Amino acid sequence: MNFKINFLSFFRGLFLRSASIEFRAKIFASMLLAKKKIEDKDYELLKTIIEEIYAKNSIRINILLAIIKEYISMVKNYKSYTLDTILRDIDRDLKLQPRYLKKINFEHLRRIISSSNEDDALIQQRIYEFLLSEVEIYSKN
Repeated sequence: MNFKINFLSFFRGLFLRSASIEFRAKIFASMLLAKKKIEDKDYELLKTIIEEIYAKNSIRINILLAIIKEYISMVKNYKSYTLDTILRDIDRDLKLQPRYLKKINFEHLRRIISSSNEDDALIQQRIYEFLLSEVEIYSKN
């Protein structure tokens, strides 16, 4: 799995630089990283949500899923790259590109919040509230 992520990451970096997809990946990755254990059902739910965003565009669906998994892998493998790093990146991206505000769909994020683990849900709720405050701050500009 690690080789596949590295391989896709390399070629994505060369040919498929799409900052808006990267931004969406950071949003979804941050919500999943708030969980102690990310399960297959989380990825299945995420794929369903992404299919709603990119209806019938399997290339974009698979690219976004791969980027999300890449961010999650980076947080797990590199001590210097954390959930806080991703949240700072989100803040910076919104500051530089306020149009990304339209990429945040809070209905989708609410569906990701854990219903089975109260601790996970609390952290995910804090990230959700962070994103709400970011939208409030940068929509005024």
